[in-house]
Amino acid sequence: MLFQRAASVSTSPVMRKGPTDQRIRLQVLSTAEARGHAQTDILAVFLGVEPSEADAAGWGDVRIWGVPEAGSDHGSLCVCCQTGGQLGRLLIGLMQERARGVCFFFKQIDLICLSQDKSGLIQSLQADPLVSSLYALKPAPSRFSCDY
Repeated sequence: MLFQRAASVSTSPVMRKGPTDQRIRLQVLSTAEARGHAQTDILAVFLGVEPSEADAAGWGDVRIWGVPEAGSDHGSLCVCCQTGGQLGRLLIGLMQERARGVCFFFKQIDLICLSQDKSGLIQSLQADPLVSSLYALKPAPSRFSCDY
C-alpha cells in the first residue's frame, strides 16, 4: 500500500522530540504502571483516583484532581467526562505555579489514571495546542521503549 491511513510513528506535536526538546516531560501512566515509578523530581497528578499512602510516597509532590464525590460514579472533573480543556487548564496552572515558585519545581509530570481512561486522556492532551507548547508527552515505560 503506497499511502497509510494512520502513521505507525506518531506525528503529534505533543510527543517528545528527543533530547533537544526543552518542554517539560509529561507522562500518562495507569495506576499499575505508576507503582514503583516514583522519583523525587517528578510531580504526580492522580486523575480521578485517590492514591493510597504507598502510591503517594516517593514523588517530589502529589496532586489529586477529579476524584468522584461520595455516592457518585463520577467527579465534577473526572477524566472520562472532562470537556472544554479543563485538564489543559490544570497543566497550564501548574506551569504558572512552577514559574512563580509557589509549587515544587518539577522536571516532569506523571498523570496517573485508571487504565480505561488512559487512551482518552492521551487523545485529549494531543488535541490541546497550549499543552503541546509547554509539555512533551513521553511514551509509557515498557521493556520495548527507550527513554531519551
